Amino acid sequence: MSLRTLLGLGLLAATQLATAQSQYRLAADASAGYYNFVQNTSPLFGLDPSGNPNTISGSVFYGSDYLSAYAYDRNTPAPDLRVGGTWAGDSAQGMTPVTANAYAMTGWGSNHASASVSGFTPVAQSYSGNFLDGSGTSWPMQVNSQNYAYASSRSTWEELYQIGGGTGTGQFTGSIHIDGVLSPLGGAGRAGLNWTLSTFSGQVVASVVASYDASADSWTKSVFSNGAWVASSGNGLLALNEDVVSSYSFAYGAALYLQSDLQTWVDGNASADFSNTVQFTGMRLPQGAAVYVVSGTEAADYGISFAGDGSGTICDNLSCALAPVPEPHSYALLLAGLGLLGWVARRRA
Repeated sequence: MSLRTLLGLGLLAATQLATAQSQYRLAADASAGYYNFVQNTSPLFGLDPSGNPNTISGSVFYGSDYLSAYAYDRNTPAPDLRVGGTWAGDSAQGMTPVTANAYAMTGWGSNHASASVSGFTPVAQSYSGNFLDGSGTSWPMQVNSQNYAYASSRSTWEELYQIGGGTGTGQFTGSIHIDGVLSPLGGAGRAGLNWTLSTFSGQVVASVVASYDASADSWTKSVFSNGAWVASSGNGLLALNEDVVSSYSFAYGAALYLQSDLQTWVDGNASADFSNTVQFTGMRLPQGAAVYVVSGTEAADYGISFAGDGSGTICDNLSCALAPVPEPHSYALLLAGLGLLGWVARRRA
């Protein structure tokens, strides 16, 4: 079997392995809820090894909602989810009705996610007393409770790119546009955004992590680009409308796996609205590269282009992106051919 054939089979096997390990292409989930968390501490529940009373805990839910969806190929509808509701807490304990919503939608090269909670009034309670069991024994007991309202959403896409047209390693530059707001919705609460573009091995290519605290009306943000984190902070709501640009080295002839993962979350009254988009707007490959998008997605969805004079090949099949490697006897034939051409040129002169 020729060296070229072996190389092709090896690259194809590597691509198939990466495809097999990739469980799905698109995913989304969204959840929201309102509950009261209760802890009871008493020797009635036994003692721990240090002789302290054990604690048992539980939750009383006033409402909750959750959905998830996946798309394994382009024939499956893209995940598009909305959950939430308006739920009444225990008014006898001072709890107010809460409205919570979460949205998640994933497209080829784009993430959409939002979460919001409004109307929440935090209520923390503590009670110390004695519990009389059926035998008439009195047990000291400490009861603590705290209510919570939350919403969260997650949008993830995966893609495999087979890149040829060169040898050794090359470098692509990725550009991702992020557009959204972390803001208050009345009262205390926190909201956050976590977005990461990573490789199959978990290496981070680019990332944005941000949070907003309604109580302090302040935000923090950290951006990872080109191998370094840059942190910033400020007051007021946090509005993002920017491009994150980062470069990553890849191996020609190998399958390149990328995952874009966007998560938004809210605890208390706040909003994390990135439902507009986190869009993969550009993937600039070296001049002369050949790339095959394994899912069959249009190259425009990832903004694929080529550096230098802009020459390159967007392949419609895998073999197109498997760069051939000349075998030793091919080099010998090439040199012999060049020598023959030189001899003919001298004879003509």
